[in-house]
Amino acid sequence: MSGNSHSSNPRPVALVALLAERDGNAQILLGRKLRGFGQGKIVLPGGKNEPGESSRQAAVREFFEETGLRVSGPDLQLAARIEFRFSSLPAADMDCMTFIARSAEGQAASSDELEPLWFRIDQLPVDQMWQDSKTWLPQLAAGQRFTARIVLASDNISVQTIDFDPWD
Repeated sequence: MSGNSHSSNPRPVALVALLAERDGNAQILLGRKLRGFGQGKIVLPGGKNEPGESSRQAAVREFFEETGLRVSGPDLQLAARIEFRFSSLPAADMDCMTFIARSAEGQAASSDELEPLWFRIDQLPVDQMWQDSKTWLPQLAAGQRFTARIVLASDNISVQTIDFDPWD
């Protein structure tokens, strides 16, 4: 890392990648952010852990709140830890526990936060996502497990560095 003596208190965040076979293709449920930080971008559903809530509990709650779909906590597979560090905005730093779900109950519906959208895994909309997504999302969708540390440049958009550490 650069000489940046970046210190932060990252927010714990839980993300869920719902992977399913749809119309004969492997697909992933993503969503277009409808408000707040990253409005308009396509992202994985998820959000901040509430006080006293585990990452798994936050993943189940946030996924339901944002998509209208219910996933089962015990069925979620921890697939990645993604650490986001914002060079010029340390208050936005996040440590994301990222889970894979293979099934969900209910009907996907837009919320105040997110418009759920299905995409083929071989046609991810990386041009509509955060710049770093094209580096880690295909690996996650392919079933790889890893820790990624992503440092964003001073514009809080461009990627300064990305380091990957695959899990066994």
